Amino acid sequence: MRLIAALAIIIISSQVGAVACPLDDTLKLCVLNGRSLAALHSGVDRGDWKVDAISSPPNASSEPRTGSEVYTMPSGQRFAMLFREYRNLFSATCSFNLVLALGKGGQEGMHCSNVELEAFEAGLSAASLGQITKERRQSGTAYLIEGQNTWMTVVVTNSGTPQDVSNAWVETSVVKAP
Repeated sequence: MRLIAALAIIIISSQVGAVACPLDDTLKLCVLNGRSLAALHSGVDRGDWKVDAISSPPNASSEPRTGSEVYTMPSGQRFAMLFREYRNLFSATCSFNLVLALGKGGQEGMHCSNVELEAFEAGLSAASLGQITKERRQSGTAYLIEGQNTWMTVVVTNSGTPQDVSNAWVETSVVKAP
């Protein structure tokens, strides 16, 4: 896995061009709706995004139920969702599909304006998902969101400056009522 990440970073730094900022789509899909499959699929029903691929549909009889789906936003951004659903726990990782973006003509990264970064942080606060702790490092920013029955880590990595986003992903754990 580290080899793949290293190759992606090398490819990013050697190409030209840029991908639109994925933070708005990350907020809509991964943060606001990534806490359950029902919420993700209701977004499909409303036409907010579409499901491109379901690699392994959940098996209702097995524990844990696992699977992965690929979502495409109206902007064209693609996200991979990996999930596990136990009796009382839903766990998911939602990530921007950086590899696919690199394959579409080569990109050096994603540039997000200060306004887009501020809107993303304001959207996290406005979502009222719980207490937000922010940790900024040279490699990016992590947001830990602790809700009543939800724990979410939102990671936005950068390649030098906060505006040069190199990837974004969200890890979610939800304890469901018994």
